[in-house]
Amino acid sequence: MTTPKTIKFSPKKEKTLSQAMLDFRVNIDSVTKDSINPHWKNGYASYNAVQEAITPTLDMLGIVVVQAPMILEGIDVLNTKVYMAHNPSDFICSNIRLLMPKSDMQQLGGSLTYARRYALVSIFGLAVEDDDGEQASEHPSIPTWSDADERNDILVDARLHIDQDEMQEAVDLLRKSAKHKDNAIESKRASSLWSGLGKEYQAKVSQFRREQK
Repeated sequence: MTTPKTIKFSPKKEKTLSQAMLDFRVNIDSVTKDSINPHWKNGYASYNAVQEAITPTLDMLGIVVVQAPMILEGIDVLNTKVYMAHNPSDFICSNIRLLMPKSDMQQLGGSLTYARRYALVSIFGLAVEDDDGEQASEHPSIPTWSDADERNDILVDARLHIDQDEMQEAVDLLRKSAKHKDNAIESKRASSLWSGLGKEYQAKVSQFRREQK
């Protein structure tokens, strides 16, 4: 009687914060200005706008952001800590000095709001775009991909088709995978997949497309 073999499955490797931050950039790279500074008459992205833009993707990737005021060496600062939910020891930390003309709670509240917004924009490298109505819809707050591994899986399959000289299959896969009911997201998915291919595979796909014309 043959003894059945035991198949061992390797546990899924959890992502580091650095890897998760790269995945974040694939989904979110900007936030839209939604407010006007009454003094300077210039537009800016409010703290709420920044939060709405980044929270869905942070949740998807398991990235936790904690912001709290603290006193560091006698100076009032806002501490921002970004870490992985499954591994709090993998983190980045930032302190921004809280500047207050007067020492009262209203001034503290305003300073905290500014500092929280600037900290998030800086840490996540967000560009702040003008809101001209149409452009606001081009930066949706929902993630570009449904989960953190979706894009990577598509790219692996596309490169495999290219390596096997199955160019049409690769092109069809990239086109189909970019499809989305929201045109702005579809455009971003297509751009994300193309940049993720890498120059070598991009050149092969471009040559194939030229030959088909």
